[in-house]
Amino acid sequence: MKKSMTKKRRKIFQFLAFLLLINFTYARAEIPPDIKKIITRGKIIIAINGIDYPPFFYEAKNNKLEGIDVDISKDIAKYLGVNVEFDRTAKTFKDVVKLVENEKADLAISALSGTLNRGISVRVSNPYFLPNQVVITNRLLELKINNDIKIPPENGKIAVLNNAAYEDFANQNYEFFKNNFKDFSVVKYDSLENAFNDVIEGKILGLYVDEIYANNLLANDKRANLYVRKKIVTDAVDPICIILNWKAPNLANWINLYITRMKNNGKEKTLAKKYMKEMK
Repeated sequence: MKKSMTKKRRKIFQFLAFLLLINFTYARAEIPPDIKKIITRGKIIIAINGIDYPPFFYEAKNNKLEGIDVDISKDIAKYLGVNVEFDRTAKTFKDVVKLVENEKADLAISALSGTLNRGISVRVSNPYFLPNQVVITNRLLELKINNDIKIPPENGKIAVLNNAAYEDFANQNYEFFKNNFKDFSVVKYDSLENAFNDVIEGKILGLYVDEIYANNLLANDKRANLYVRKKIVTDAVDPICIILNWKAPNLANWINLYITRMKNNGKEKTLAKKYMKEMK
């Protein structure tokens, strides 16, 4: 009798194990290939600019990579059940996008603006932050312009970062700049820190960036309150998005779901409180 019961139990266990195997195999087969590739690899490769852009990403004093985009990257990896690997070989925002376009990275999470130009070659997610576009202006130079005092052409320049979205934004918002700064011209810088320093010293009129980055610059430079001010560009926001390859439609859908969840569960506010120096 005992042998009969043991045999029966063994068959039941074998049957249950078979069902589990079938369900597991079926579930694995149903994972879309663009997501399955990451899960099978056991890690997700995320491109981040090699030049720090606080508070989105920066190397802290302990040589540890920190920031809004770093936290989001780790969170995405956690929900996919994989490790995260950061690729910081690119030194411009344009080249960060290229890493995804050329399938060297799965995602680019690097304070990237969702522009129409970028949308031609890669997938652009829903925005996870929508900061204003702002110009950090030299107070004295702006005062002269407002009082119709002519300033030298070399001082009437608005800086934008080379190979970044604000080159496009400057063209899109030309009327705002013309109305507010008259005979301005756009100059490209390879370093935002150098551009900001030139604005403070009155060498150029302004620096055109997103408000989150601007707030960080202003909060961390003791000269800022005295020499510069922040001017919001009318009706212009910067959609900060995640960039994906065109061959990853299912991953793109999942990322948009993650962003929606991030906004609904308060993670967006938690990140803002943790990393942003100045909040409205």
